[in-house]
Amino acid sequence: MMKSNKNNYRFWHSPIALALLFLLVVLFGYKIIFLIEKQRETSHKKEVFLNEINELKKKEASLLLDMKKLETDEGKEEVIRSKYQVIKDGEKMVTIVDEEEKVNSTTESDNTNHGFWNWLKNFFNK
Repeated sequence: MMKSNKNNYRFWHSPIALALLFLLVVLFGYKIIFLIEKQRETSHKKEVFLNEINELKKKEASLLLDMKKLETDEGKEEVIRSKYQVIKDGEKMVTIVDEEEKVNSTTESDNTNHGFWNWLKNFFNK
């Protein structure tokens, strides 16, 4: 019996057995690294989905408030006034025109008449 223990000892300490064990350790190490990367990716996706769920819950709460507001006469009136710009009998509507937009649009049209290509085009059109 002593002889078989000695042969087992020699086998496990032989270069072939040690090389096989080393390859197994490397293979398991590689798989563990791969699993760790997958776990990190999964936890990141979980965070993204949880944030999205929280945003959807907030939106749902906001929409429920809007629905409750629409159940009242004041809420219906507010929505109709904002969408269709209507007034009640006896009310007056004032329209405000932004003067800066008119000034900006005229200066932009003046700038389009200037420039090398417009000058060249105007030169040959004369």
